[in-house]
Amino acid sequence: MSANSKDIRISSPFSWRGDSFPPILDEDTPNHLKRISDLGIPFIFDIHTHFFPETIMKLIWRWFDNVNWAIGYRLPEIERVKRLHQNGIKQFTTLNYAHKKNMAQSLNEWTYANFKNWPGAIPFGTFYPEEGVFSYVKQAVEGYGFLGFKLHCEVSKLNLNDPELSDSFRYLEKKEIPLVIHTGTAPLPGEFTGFQFFKPFIETYPNLHVIIAHMGAHEISAYASLLGHYPNLALDTTMVFVDFLATGKESDIDAAIPLLERFQDQIYFGSDFPNIPYNLNHPISKLLDLPISDKAKQKILYRNGKNRFFK
Repeated sequence: MSANSKDIRISSPFSWRGDSFPPILDEDTPNHLKRISDLGIPFIFDIHTHFFPETIMKLIWRWFDNVNWAIGYRLPEIERVKRLHQNGIKQFTTLNYAHKKNMAQSLNEWTYANFKNWPGAIPFGTFYPEEGVFSYVKQAVEGYGFLGFKLHCEVSKLNLNDPELSDSFRYLEKKEIPLVIHTGTAPLPGEFTGFQFFKPFIETYPNLHVIIAHMGAHEISAYASLLGHYPNLALDTTMVFVDFLATGKESDIDAAIPLLERFQDQIYFGSDFPNIPYNLNHPISKLLDLPISDKAKQKILYRNGKNRFFK
């Protein structure tokens, strides 16, 4: 990342907490490694990391460039995996998503062909409302051995209540296969984002294992209100408790802290790596700094993910 990364981040339309910025790339020895070891956490499980074919990833980075969202981790794929490991993240998901028809199946094929090259990768697929969707979802589970799926309602302009997806959701509900779903309105709203679309969806598939990305920001309290009613529902902390305020105002984020203690069994750590405007130490250290119990930190950073995918 160039020396003017601070200037780039200052000019972002998304604000920052305070007037200083965390480093854009890793320090030689991230300072959170000893802290997690002292908590009895052998490694971090990251529920929200992205892997795309190089051409698509570069197009995504171009979008971030247009909003001055500085990204330091523009590194070869295997180097990015090394950075995850160096930060104590030894297990992580392979999230990607389609933004048009006839794309999701090829993304699944690419993930299947490559994920074994990324030590610690938990293979996730994706799908899209289109002809044949149920067939390739079933193939991803039973043929490829995928352990989850990612959907992005804003980028994909995807309505979770689309009848074309009902067979896939019923199948995944029966198979107890989790989905990470970006359904919230942060950082930008979409045609089908927001609680008003998610609530009827989860009412239709009440036993579906769903992890709501970014804790549902900008409607964290609304999504959290469902946790007591749907035991298979969870939230991830991706980009929430950090100094970059793309997921909400400072007051909204501070108000969400007690949720981590109250619903500690239903919260997963997520980073959004590599598409973050700070180094990986930042979201981990910020979570470790929060006034919640050591037990909650252990569950969020490690145990919940481990228990979910390696029972």
